[in-house]
Amino acid sequence: MTAGFSVKGEGKAIVLLHGSMASKEQWLGFTEELIPRYKVISMDLIGYGRTARPFNPDKYSLRDESELLRSILEATVGAGESYHLVGHSYGGVVALHHAYHHRDNVKSLTIIEPMAFHLLEKNHHLIEASRQMVEEIHRFIKEGNAIAGAEMFINLWMPAGTFAKIGEREKMLLSEGVKKMVVDFRAAVDEPLSADDYATLPMPVCLIAGKASPPYSLGIAEVVAAAIPGIEFHWVDGGHFSPVSHAGQVNPVIADFIGRVETGVRT
Repeated sequence: MTAGFSVKGEGKAIVLLHGSMASKEQWLGFTEELIPRYKVISMDLIGYGRTARPFNPDKYSLRDESELLRSILEATVGAGESYHLVGHSYGGVVALHHAYHHRDNVKSLTIIEPMAFHLLEKNHHLIEASRQMVEEIHRFIKEGNAIAGAEMFINLWMPAGTFAKIGEREKMLLSEGVKKMVVDFRAAVDEPLSADDYATLPMPVCLIAGKASPPYSLGIAEVVAAAIPGIEFHWVDGGHFSPVSHAGQVNPVIADFIGRVETGVRT
């Protein structure tokens, strides 16, 4: 599979994974902050940016994302080399999965409201509410009205009216992205890893959440925080998309955490 990714800077590698409906471009500003000290690798998840959609969505899983990332890292960092891993939203779920299966290589893990639905009970109200939303979006897509599905998604996670304010080109990109988002949701729900599995992660883990985020993501963040011993938990202003809307608060938390891991000074 042809993947979209960028590599900038020199030094210890930091890998940045975006969330659903976004691309590696989400991290452009943060990349510029990091490259004086680190090598920064950002990847377009499958179905976003310059990475094609899954050939067979019915067989798609988090492992597909993790294996794509592994192949990129072998080419850009080198087999056996360690790296810091950062993931936002769906990218946070991918990061958790990758860190579990490649624990010897992941030096630290930072997750920003990872949408790890698989950590909830199968009939949990947060899953059911999200499932209803995804089913309605899927109906829009089947009717050939993906742009209405994109509007529903954006207005759920961001302030009301956000979708109406963006340009037509961005709306069209989002209407394509929402077709993959429904696949992301299924993969996040069906992932077999459990809270007990994540409790065995050996690397330092940092979790970031936005004070204004909806219950969908905050409820899951609480479950993740309880699952991983010794996890650092940081609150920032803003909502689920705080890495974009409140980058001035989010980026320093990530950079400080990684810096402390690098120097071995943890507080």
